[in-house]
Amino acid sequence: MTAYRISDPAVEDAIERLFYVGDRYFDLNQPTYVVTPRGEGNQKRLLKKGFEQLVEDLRPLGYLPRLRRSFDRYYVTIMTKPPTPPQRYTRNLLLLAATSGTIFIDGFLRSNNPILTRILMPDTPVFVNALLFTLAILGVFGLHELGHKAMALIRGIEASMPYFIPAPPGLGGTFGAVITQKEPPTNRDALFDLGLSGPFIGFLATAVVAVIGLRLSFFVSADDVAFWMAQFPEVRFQSIPFPMLIEAIAKVVRPTPEGMVMILHPVGFAAWVGSIVTFINLIPSWQLDGGHISRALLGRANHKIISVAGIVLMLISGYFIMAIMIALLMMRTGGESNGPLDDISPLSLSRKLLTLVYLAMIILTLVALYPL
Repeated sequence: MTAYRISDPAVEDAIERLFYVGDRYFDLNQPTYVVTPRGEGNQKRLLKKGFEQLVEDLRPLGYLPRLRRSFDRYYVTIMTKPPTPPQRYTRNLLLLAATSGTIFIDGFLRSNNPILTRILMPDTPVFVNALLFTLAILGVFGLHELGHKAMALIRGIEASMPYFIPAPPGLGGTFGAVITQKEPPTNRDALFDLGLSGPFIGFLATAVVAVIGLRLSFFVSADDVAFWMAQFPEVRFQSIPFPMLIEAIAKVVRPTPEGMVMILHPVGFAAWVGSIVTFINLIPSWQLDGGHISRALLGRANHKIISVAGIVLMLISGYFIMAIMIALLMMRTGGESNGPLDDISPLSLSRKLLTLVYLAMIILTLVALYPL
């Protein structure tokens, strides 16, 4: 037992159970400890596991540790967690209701065209297709954010429920959804898991919506399309590029007969939107989900470089406005992404292998709005 203490005795007991403490002092009024991991074996692995346990031990006490290194010495700094306000979901529910309304209006406008109502689906009320579109969009966006929320719960990190963001009809009815994270992840493994969980669940949801949407879609001849364009000049026909994900599903679920054209059902369009959202979130820039993944994989300095490459990818893919927005936000924040409490320990091998899944999702969901 040490002869003196500079912090809560329970905190110091937890540190001394997991580490040898060589020195202790205050750094900017924060208790700081020079530590060496206890045990025999790989010191870096012991340090990583010991710090993970320390975070779990201190979090219920109202503290969070941060690990850093200077030359060959390791330092643990103790920070006080801000008080957690009581959970209130009024704002979440109001935003969900508003977003559901704007999505429904968007879906109603997309479904209320004479080709669907008079020719292809004369017995289906417009509101039914609008409702299906709303459920599909909310499913993709909502499950994406709930994937983050579930991983935060698994990791013991405080995070809010999703906040949906309404958008004017014509833009899909929503700008997506976000959750707020109330504390940093423990290490790079946790940062990687948080970054990948949302897009992965959103990717699976998009695939399910694509299967349903393609099954509901229609095949017509090119002559029919030309006739309808003349008969209904107010309806705008537009060819949209499919991502590889939807193309692959279409080949299995609904292959296009030769000489025919697919008229996409609103639910199929929701899958297309879901692909775009997943692709943008996977861009390895700034604080996008892909940015957290690249930060965990490559570290702080390399993350700034790959963030610029992500902006270039958005530009050549046709996402000009999004690329400009991310570039401006990067300049405002210095290109920083939120780092973990332990930014020293390397990413685990299993996460490095999961990078292949991450790259595959980027390729499969890429919707090039501008020819590459």
